Amino acid sequence: MSQKTTFVIKDEIVMQVKEAVKEGYYKSMTDFVENAIKNKLEDIKKEKIREEILKASNDPLFLADIKEIEEDFKYADFD
Repeated sequence: MSQKTTFVIKDEIVMQVKEAVKEGYYKSMTDFVENAIKNKLEDIKKEKIREEILKASNDPLFLADIKEIEEDFKYADFD
């Protein structure tokens, strides 16, 4: 499902997008904008994951769980 949305974008950026479409990098301006937004959302998702990993790396309970799991599987790697 798609939704029509209006944005105000600087002329310079619009011209660059039109040029990218003209050169065949994207099918349309909509395709360009959709891909740009999708890529930025993916960047945000990765940043959130990175932040959670950093939090976990300082969490004593999480680190204790990791240590326990490593101990439980220390011989499984050699089978």
